Amino acid sequence: MQMELIKKPIRSYRTIEIRETEEMLENSIIVPDSKPDIRNIILADAECFVTNVEKSGRMVEVSGEIRYRILYCSDTPDQRTESIVTQFSWSFSLQKPKADAEIGIFARSYSQHTDANIANGRKIIVRTVCSIVSRFYEIRSDEIGREILGENVYLKTTPVNIISLKDSGDIMAKVSNVLSLPHGSPAIKEILFSRINVGATELTYKEDEPAIEAKGTAYILYRSDTIDESIESAVLEFPIKTVTGIMTVPNEIVLATSVLRHWELEPIEDADGLLTQVGVNLEFQVDAQALVPEEQVIIDDAYSTDYRLDLKKTAINIVSDEREICDFLALNQKIKIEDPDDQLTEVLLVCANERNIAAMINEKSLNAQGTLGVDIVYMTNNGEMKSHFMEVPFSQVADLPDEGQWQTVQSSFSINDVEFDISGTDTIDLTININTRLRIARYNEIVCTEALTAVKEESRKKAPIVLYFTHPGDTMWSVAKRYRIPLSRLALDNGLDASVSLQAGQKLFIM
Repeated sequence: MQMELIKKPIRSYRTIEIRETEEMLENSIIVPDSKPDIRNIILADAECFVTNVEKSGRMVEVSGEIRYRILYCSDTPDQRTESIVTQFSWSFSLQKPKADAEIGIFARSYSQHTDANIANGRKIIVRTVCSIVSRFYEIRSDEIGREILGENVYLKTTPVNIISLKDSGDIMAKVSNVLSLPHGSPAIKEILFSRINVGATELTYKEDEPAIEAKGTAYILYRSDTIDESIESAVLEFPIKTVTGIMTVPNEIVLATSVLRHWELEPIEDADGLLTQVGVNLEFQVDAQALVPEEQVIIDDAYSTDYRLDLKKTAINIVSDEREICDFLALNQKIKIEDPDDQLTEVLLVCANERNIAAMINEKSLNAQGTLGVDIVYMTNNGEMKSHFMEVPFSQVADLPDEGQWQTVQSSFSINDVEFDISGTDTIDLTININTRLRIARYNEIVCTEALTAVKEESRKKAPIVLYFTHPGDTMWSVAKRYRIPLSRLALDNGLDASVSLQAGQKLFIM
C-alpha cells in the first residue's frame, strides 16, 4: 500500500493592517440665490462618508463625500436665522499592503476638525481635516496535513485551535422610517439643522440569519410654521434593523461592523396636511463574518517501519481566537458658556459626533482613547442664537482574555444618549452615554505538513537485541523513530510509559 497524505482545508479571515490617514479638504460654499447674505456663522458642521472603494493593481481608490451644514445669522434687518446644506466629493489613493492572497478593504471616515471663515457675504471657505481608517484583510484557503494513510505508519501530532471562516458578507442596506414630532409641537416650515446618531448595535437571529439592531436618534432644529416662525427643536428616537448578508449555524461567532454611509431627513405631511412628521432614510455598509472555532490536528513528525518518509513542512499564520470587547461609558461634563456680553437663557440643541478612537495593547491590557465633539446651540438673554463647541476625551482599559499574541483589529464607539441640564445662567451639566467596541484577534504561526515523499526500503537485517544508552535530548519517540519500531513496543519492552522523559545514559532494550 502506498503512503498518502490526507489534508484538511481551512478557510481563514485575517486582518493584516489597520491604516489611518489624514487629509485636508478645502472647499468654497456659495450662498444659494434664494438665501440672504451672511452676517456671521452660528454653527459649521462637517460629516465625512466613504461611498466607494475600488482596487486597481497595487492601489486602492477610496472616494466619498463631505457634507456641510451651516447655520448662520443673515445680514438682514431682523437678522433671520438661515441654513445651508451642501456636499462635496473627495477621493484619495492608498497603496495595498503586500500579501499572497487577495486583499479586501473596509474603510470609514470621519471629520476631525473644521474651520469656516466668511470670505464675503456670499461665500464661506471651509477647511476640514478628514481621517480615513482602512482595515485591510485577506480571505485565504490553506491545507493542513493531518493524517498519513499506509501500513505501519506512526504519527506524532499536536492539536491547534483555529478560527475558520464559514461565511462573509459585505452589503449595502437601506433603512427607512417615518417619525412624528412630539405631541403639541408646531409644524415644520424648514429644517435648519439635523444630525443622526446610531447607538450600540446588537445581533439578533431569525431563521439562522443574523440581523443588526440599534437605536437611532435624530436631532432636529427647525423653523416652525407659526406666525412668529419660532425656532424649535426635537429629539426623535427610532429603531434600526438591517440584515448582515450571512447565514449561520450553531456554535458560530458572528462579528459585524456597520457604518452609516448616507442619511437624509425630510418633512412629511400628516393626515391633516401639516408637516408634523419626518421621513428618515439611512444607508449602511455592513461587513460581517461568521467564524467557527475548531480544533485541528497537525503532524509534527512521522515514520514508517517499511518506508523512508520525508515530510515537507510549511509555516502558515492562523487566527486562533477573535472576539469583541464592549463597554458602556458615561461621560459627565460641566460646560461653562463664557459670554461677557450676554447670558444663557435656553438650550435649543445638544448633539455629539465621533472624532476619533484608537486602541493599543500593552502587556495584559487593552487601552483605548478617543474623542467626541459636542455642539450646543442656545439662545441668549437678548434673543440672539449662538453655539458652543467642545471636545470631550474618554479612555477605557480592559483586561485581555488570556495570554497570547493579541492584536487590535478594529476600534469604534457609538453615541447612545445625550442628556443635559441648565444649572445656571452660564453652565450646562452634560452626560453622554457611549458604547465602545474593540475587536481583537490572536495570531499564531503553525508549521504543518504540505507534502510527503515515501521511499520503499528492502527488508533490513537487524540484531535480535540492541542495547542503547540514551543521549541528551533523546525521547521515547526519537528512539523509536531512529530504530523504526512501534513506540508502543519500545515502551512495553522496557516497562516504560510512552510519554516518559528519558535521562541521559538511560539503558533501553531495542528488540
